[in-house]
Amino acid sequence: MKYDLIVVGGGPGGLMAAKTAAEDGLKVLLVEQKKDITRITRSCLQVCYLEWVCPDGYLETVKLELSHTGARFLFPGPGFSIDYTGPLKVLNNCIWISPSGYKVHTMKDENFAFYFDKEVFVAGLLAEAEKAGAEVWSGTPGIAAENTKDGVKVRVRSKSGEQTLEARKAIAADGLNSRIVDSLGLNKERKVFIPRFKSLSSDLEGVECDFPGHETSILMFKAREGFGLTPRAGNLKSGPTNFKEVMKNPNYAKYAHWFRNARAVRNYAVSNTVRTPVREPVVGNVVIVGDAGASAETWIQGAVACGYQAVKAIEKELNGEKGYPKYINWWQKAFYHNDPGFFPRVFLNFGLMQTWTDDEIDYVCKFFQGQKLIPTLVLAKNPEQIKDDNPEFYDKLKKGIAHFTKMIEPLLETYPPGSTIFKEPHANLGRWRPYPYVVSQ
Repeated sequence: MKYDLIVVGGGPGGLMAAKTAAEDGLKVLLVEQKKDITRITRSCLQVCYLEWVCPDGYLETVKLELSHTGARFLFPGPGFSIDYTGPLKVLNNCIWISPSGYKVHTMKDENFAFYFDKEVFVAGLLAEAEKAGAEVWSGTPGIAAENTKDGVKVRVRSKSGEQTLEARKAIAADGLNSRIVDSLGLNKERKVFIPRFKSLSSDLEGVECDFPGHETSILMFKAREGFGLTPRAGNLKSGPTNFKEVMKNPNYAKYAHWFRNARAVRNYAVSNTVRTPVREPVVGNVVIVGDAGASAETWIQGAVACGYQAVKAIEKELNGEKGYPKYINWWQKAFYHNDPGFFPRVFLNFGLMQTWTDDEIDYVCKFFQGQKLIPTLVLAKNPEQIKDDNPEFYDKLKKGIAHFTKMIEPLLETYPPGSTIFKEPHANLGRWRPYPYVVSQ
């Protein structure tokens, strides 16, 4: 075999895997379809969640250590850290704003996350991987993988055409639309619940926001055509790519002056098919990492943790020990998409609001104004609280809950008995916060 390990995908998960394996003495090749690996072109919040973790991606605690020379992300669960020298911005509020300006906090006055520059982060991982001896081929997408008796064959496409590479082990870290996962036949067993999810966003310069505390707040404008505004470093904010058209909406007239001098300096897009997760992310000599086996984003920090854990499992297997069972168990407990509560949360949180009029969104945000909660989930858990106050909307809400509950039944059937991660009942409908869960050591 020419390589001990071939890593397909040069995002945070793949780069962390290549870095870890090369530092541990393995002969590693990383292939990535982008020519410039450090260039970020897809929509990405570029946020590191700390102890307050959104129960969508990576659930284990991540901490941030600051010094005069930079920062270090600490992963106490897996037991590693990553140095980072780029910009940081604390985030301590996430606020829903209705068309008429009613406000509800999903996070309030708590340091739940930091914005960080993903390009700087990725560049750091790439430099460390290459310094450790990893071979890197950019502009080279991985097309397929095939298990063999002694290892794995990975087919790639480069300028010179297609070629087949051999290694003892391989890692699929090529994102939600993973060609490697598809080539292994795993997508045949996964149910598709969003055939093609598309997202567009821009880095905006010159936004003149006068919202109190906007510098450290994620602002979510909730309407039938809503958008978000997230702080970046300097005078940048992440916002809608079509912000000029959005501001023509009468609902946003009071905020239009924020964007009178704004311009987009970078555009991002993403188009994904969203499926039920890969339950066991190991097929023969191929280990699946991060978004490649997930229903939605595992977040940057989750992908990084996956890359590290996958390599440690592979090293055990190469040494004649059983490393894969522990990795599979960790994967199933560390990511919320592996819990049957994931889909009720997603559909009830995002789906319900899509059925409401702007006036109904105003009503809901006014009803909960100033409170610290997620209105859609609170109403999904207890719709009775508005029954007397607004009987007509209550009836619509009940029908919406029943509709989405029925819709996701086929998805829930894919989860085996006993796959619940959380100890708390109805944890899937709770606010963002760390949940107690158990991972076997």
